[in-house]
Amino acid sequence: MSNQNIFEILTSDPISLNMWNLKSNLIIAIHKTLNDKGWTQSEAASHLGISQPRVSNMLKGKLDKFSTDTLLEMLFKLGYKLDIGLNPSSDVILEMDMKKAML
Repeated sequence: MSNQNIFEILTSDPISLNMWNLKSNLIIAIHKTLNDKGWTQSEAASHLGISQPRVSNMLKGKLDKFSTDTLLEMLFKLGYKLDIGLNPSSDVILEMDMKKAML
């Protein structure tokens, strides 16, 4: 097997592929942050404003249960900010960078 994205096995639809990839990367970032903070699922739920079962679903990678908006909001609650650069005249039209916010 090559460097194939795991989601390419499940779909050839480029929209689904990109959405699954985005959601999985957001969940990985959230999971890493929760681990770094040493929070239990209950503590994470309290900080994120969601239920513990919802945290469990997220950490199990149940992508279909979360919108990208919800996952981004969770990262914002964990102290991150999203910088977006727009340059319509470039080959790279949109650049996004997630950073730890200065708190």
